[in-house]
Amino acid sequence: MILYNLLRVLLYFIIMILSIFNKKLLNFFKTRLFQKMENNKFLNNNEKAILVHFSSVGEFNLSKELIEKILQARKGEKNQKVILSVMTDTGFSAVSKIYSEDKNVKIFYFPLDDFFAMKKIYKKYKIEKTIVVETEIWPNLYYFAQKNGQLFIVNGRLTEKKLKSYLKFGWLIRKTLNCATKIMVQSIPDKERYERLGIDKNKIKVYKNLKYSIKYNKISNEQKKYYFDTIINKNKKVIVCGSTRPNEEKIWLEVFKMINIDNEYQLVLVPRHLERLGEIENIILEKFSKDDYSLITQIEKEKINFKTQDWKKIIVVDKMGVLTDFYQLADFVFVGGTLVDIGGHSILEPLYYGKKPIIGEYFQNIEEIVKDAKELGFVEIVKNKDEIIEYLKKSENIDTREFFEKNNEIDKILNEIY
Repeated sequence: MILYNLLRVLLYFIIMILSIFNKKLLNFFKTRLFQKMENNKFLNNNEKAILVHFSSVGEFNLSKELIEKILQARKGEKNQKVILSVMTDTGFSAVSKIYSEDKNVKIFYFPLDDFFAMKKIYKKYKIEKTIVVETEIWPNLYYFAQKNGQLFIVNGRLTEKKLKSYLKFGWLIRKTLNCATKIMVQSIPDKERYERLGIDKNKIKVYKNLKYSIKYNKISNEQKKYYFDTIINKNKKVIVCGSTRPNEEKIWLEVFKMINIDNEYQLVLVPRHLERLGEIENIILEKFSKDDYSLITQIEKEKINFKTQDWKKIIVVDKMGVLTDFYQLADFVFVGGTLVDIGGHSILEPLYYGKKPIIGEYFQNIEEIVKDAKELGFVEIVKNKDEIIEYLKKSENIDTREFFEKNNEIDKILNEIY
């Protein structure tokens, strides 16, 4: 710990010099290291707080149900006081949007594991339990969490690649992680990797991914009508390809060209990264005409007369935050990062809406969820274009309510914490 904090002091000097020439960097550290941390009567005399730490919007989204249950955990008594610690600006904005007016919640930027800032937070807010969402290893946070109460890691995940890098600093990582009272991980392979790090195996428990507890938004009838009036042809079989990566659009455009002989399908491409739009448009134009496709923003901007509109065969979604809308409108859903060696993105969103996801063979990032879905026939794994085309000729409805109820283990996680 002493060596760790001495190295941090050296790092501060380097950052101070770099910040002179970089205002963005200066602001990043200023907002985190010099934020106000007054109690402001947040706690009464006998009250103690729970701190929940997560990195960004993604971790916050999967933690929402856990946070709500913690806030309600002392029903009949005074409400539980919760401090939410978040690293990123987007995460801070997302948290503030929901909890800024809640008197039982305090929101902080994570102070970058600064020893004195962490000491101040734990002293002022009488934190008795600390919950770290997924595996972020911060020695000072873990030290003060253990010193002042109990530390819990929930939804822990440890890849083979991360394990190899941690083993280089085995003594520090081992000492830090063993501060935890309980480490709740997503799978047996994660548990085994923690054990290889030298973590006390009695501390490690396996529970299902917190993603099973997420309550995804459902679009209203008005929103559906808007989409059907503007973008989606409800008379076609709609294929939605979500979070696509390089080369996946090309594969699906070739599939679409081969299967759409009788003009009975519509293809919606939702790329993972919007900066690739130019590249995707060029791929489309290799096989289709300019009149065959449109960007969503073009449709919205041009305010097309929808009664006389020629429906586009291909839609490219060039805006953020609407992928789940299109999953709900789809007849078929492909989840990207699986036909190329990325490892896959979440298949739970389409499953939540009763859509059987189509994925490729590269799903190592979502292996446990795919395993759960595969047992019930709730995922279609394809190896090539021929298998994709064969599946698109089918029509299949699934009821996934029991699937989510069975795999939602949030109450078991809470029982470990309380």
